Amino acid sequence: MALSTTASCSERLSESTGWLSPIPGLQRTDPEHRYWLGDHLFPVSITGVIGSAKSAWALARIEATRHHWEPRGHTVHLALEALLHSRFHPLAVQRQQAVQQLEALRAYDYRDWIEPLLAHPHWQQVTVIASERPTCCLIRNLAGTYDTGYVHRNSGLRVLADLKTLSGRHSSSYCTRAQLGGYMALEATWGVHYDAGQTIWARPGDTRFSPLYSREECLAAWAAAWAGYVSRMRPW
Repeated sequence: MALSTTASCSERLSESTGWLSPIPGLQRTDPEHRYWLGDHLFPVSITGVIGSAKSAWALARIEATRHHWEPRGHTVHLALEALLHSRFHPLAVQRQQAVQQLEALRAYDYRDWIEPLLAHPHWQQVTVIASERPTCCLIRNLAGTYDTGYVHRNSGLRVLADLKTLSGRHSSSYCTRAQLGGYMALEATWGVHYDAGQTIWARPGDTRFSPLYSREECLAAWAAAWAGYVSRMRPW
């Protein structure tokens, strides 16, 4: 009953203000990115599930370059969150705080990534309903946070999107459908539905939005990733 009540509250807020209400009791502790629902600690996140399939070599390379990508990713994500809160959050105090935070972030070292992201015309074409939104599922016993959700004003499509930062203008993108599908699956348990997924690729001097990935292909990719994780990490 609690799930359906929460979902109804979320949908009512979305209809009246364009912003999804938080899941009651769900919290994330940083910088360790642990998720709690009341007293319940989730053992793994969406990112952890996806990362579990990486080879030891790939994981070592990620750790070796962490000092490059982690501060960049953290700062650019904060800038996106501040932008979306400043333009779309239903509470005036939140919008005002976000404007101040955004001004400070634009003075940091990652302006080449931030400015094209902020200026992209995409934000004039959508209504944002979520930003840095934690979500979870007690049945699968995992949680995660996606970067944004929005509704296209012309088509009415509801899109779940995640931001990725790349080191150079010619850096290669990669498949993100499983991660997007994971967030969709978690949100579905709370009655929040998305029609499609999308990735925002931020490079120095350039921001690009991927094509829309259908809900079905995102969920199929997630199902494969989840099955692999369960077979490796939860062999019961």
